[in-house]
Amino acid sequence: MSEPNLVDELQSLAPNFLKALSVPLLACDTQGLIVFTNPAAENQLNASVGIMLSKPLPKLAEAVGNFGRSASPTPSVTITRGTGAPYLALLSTVKSAEGQNLTLCLLPPAPSPPEADRRMLDFEALTLELHAIIDSSSDGLFVCDADAKVIRVNPASERIHKRPDSEMVGKNMRDLIAEGFIDRSAALEASIQKKSVSLLQSLPDGGKLISVATPVFDQNGDLIRVVVSERDISEIDRLQRELENQEAIKDQFRHQMLEMQQAELESRKIIARSPNMIKSLRQAMKVATADSSVLILGESGVGKGVFADIIHHNSRRADRPLITINCGAIPESLVEAELFGYEKGAFTGASPGGKPGQFELANEGIIFLDEIAELPLSAQVKLLRFLEDGRITRLGGTEQRKLDVRVLAATHRDLEEMVENGTFRLDLYYRLNVIPIHVPAVRERKDCLVPLIRHYIDHFSTINNTQKRLTRAALDDLAGYSYPGNVRELMNISERLVVMSETEVIDVSDLPSQVVGSTKVGLSEDLDWPDTISLQQAIETVERNLLSRAQYRYRSQTSIAEALGVNQSTVARKLKRYNLT
Repeated sequence: MSEPNLVDELQSLAPNFLKALSVPLLACDTQGLIVFTNPAAENQLNASVGIMLSKPLPKLAEAVGNFGRSASPTPSVTITRGTGAPYLALLSTVKSAEGQNLTLCLLPPAPSPPEADRRMLDFEALTLELHAIIDSSSDGLFVCDADAKVIRVNPASERIHKRPDSEMVGKNMRDLIAEGFIDRSAALEASIQKKSVSLLQSLPDGGKLISVATPVFDQNGDLIRVVVSERDISEIDRLQRELENQEAIKDQFRHQMLEMQQAELESRKIIARSPNMIKSLRQAMKVATADSSVLILGESGVGKGVFADIIHHNSRRADRPLITINCGAIPESLVEAELFGYEKGAFTGASPGGKPGQFELANEGIIFLDEIAELPLSAQVKLLRFLEDGRITRLGGTEQRKLDVRVLAATHRDLEEMVENGTFRLDLYYRLNVIPIHVPAVRERKDCLVPLIRHYIDHFSTINNTQKRLTRAALDDLAGYSYPGNVRELMNISERLVVMSETEVIDVSDLPSQVVGSTKVGLSEDLDWPDTISLQQAIETVERNLLSRAQYRYRSQTSIAEALGVNQSTVARKLKRYNLT
């Protein structure tokens, strides 16, 4: 009778122990055939007697093979099976009763290395932190896979879309568009184009979203995720409009205007936030009720014609005509005939019955002489005579006509300098300059710039039936530009941006070259003068800024005059001219 083998010996010595042992235990021969297992090995590792060890536990089979060829007495190997917890394989060699070499494998749970524990804790903390950041963000966040299927939605997006995440997660953006959830998807376009996409989106309730989709790539350059940040700009627009309205209500100018005057300013979209613009508008409203002559001063494009319209609309002559004449647009030989009319046969080509001039057509109303500095000296004499006695004589006639016409004039030139040069009559200058109003240039209206830009972007967007918005960087560059062409240039740039920009969001790359990177200080501090600015505009800007600074530094006009090297009367005259008194 042969001696019992190892299996029989183990089972005879401690059968209850082997069955109760919770740690897997097995033995295999030199070929890797399992010859013994305890219940824990069968249940936990799916190992059974009679099968090759490599079938359920290939890594352990490899370790057993290496162990048989190694001189190490008791090596240990960490193995895992599937996604389960790791085991520490303790290997040893025993001989059966037949003298056969067997490998005994005891597999207790592998202890977690301290470093692995620490990294796991760090990973869990980082995961919690990322979840907290995503969920607490005030901007809506969508996370989609490479095919634009939603896999994560934060609470802000649930609030924006008024839907729980259960109605969004797991759905493809194509399906959500088909459902009317949104009209277009930045995530879908980013997944197709493989680049960042910014879109204005419409919600079913009429709200507006700005969505920015950013693709995420793996180490191989393959798209794995698309992260979408979205913001409800309908709420931002409402808050911005409300803030602007509150500022306008609190503005000193609006508090002092009558209801009729306020309605007029609003209907004409006059934006006044800067103190100097408010002061000029207040002057215009005040002189509107009088019949005095007004001289409106300011650079080209600042809106001198708008001031003339305000004066007319709020005057007692509002129901009578406002005749606007651009003195620089009429040929010199025809100026007198155009302004004062002519009689039959006054000159070759004259109308057979004669023709009344613009002053006669403006009777009982107002005549606005724009670019008055371009009026020839011969016409200046007749204009002076009318301002003195209210009478005109037609060209080629002898009869004087008594008219009731209020005269408004405007120019961007320095009439005092023209008087000194003999190109403008001194007595006419004093007759016109009864009440001067200086209209500030756009670069002098810093507080008005952003509202002006936004207004004209919205205005031209409406005209062109589109929706355009400015990025913060683009708005900063536009607000920092000096606008030598004033409001007219600002309007032209705004229209160009609305028409020519490729996307709904206007960025720095869409701005004209003269705007990008322009300095935010006044022209007097800018060494790189714009090509479009005239010498006269540059001189006036330098003068105004020097006088403004000197007022803060010195207490009296005499001190200012001494510091600037001019006499006191010059300082007084220029302070009055630039509305700095």
